[in-house]
Amino acid sequence: MNLAQRVVLSLALAAALGVAARTACDLLLDSSDGGWFMYQPNANALMSPSTSDGDSFRAAVVWLIAIALWLGISWRLFRTKSE
Repeated sequence: MNLAQRVVLSLALAAALGVAARTACDLLLDSSDGGWFMYQPNANALMSPSTSDGDSFRAAVVWLIAIALWLGISWRLFRTKSE
C-alpha cells in the first residue's frame, strides 16, 4: 500500500469514526426536548440550551475514544518497517 492510499484510508477512517461518535452521542445524551429552546417573547437574548455536566462528560468520553481509536490505527498504518 503506497502513501496516498494510506492517507485516503486514514481520512476515511476519521470520517467514519466521526459519524459513529456523533451517533453515539445522540443516542447516549437525552434529547427529549426536540430542539426547542424556550425564551420570553420580546427578550433581547435567547436562553442557552441546558446541558448537564454529565452530558458534557459523556460526549467528551465518546469523542476521546473515537480520537484514540483513529490515532492508534493511523499510527499503525503509517508506521515504517524499521519500527
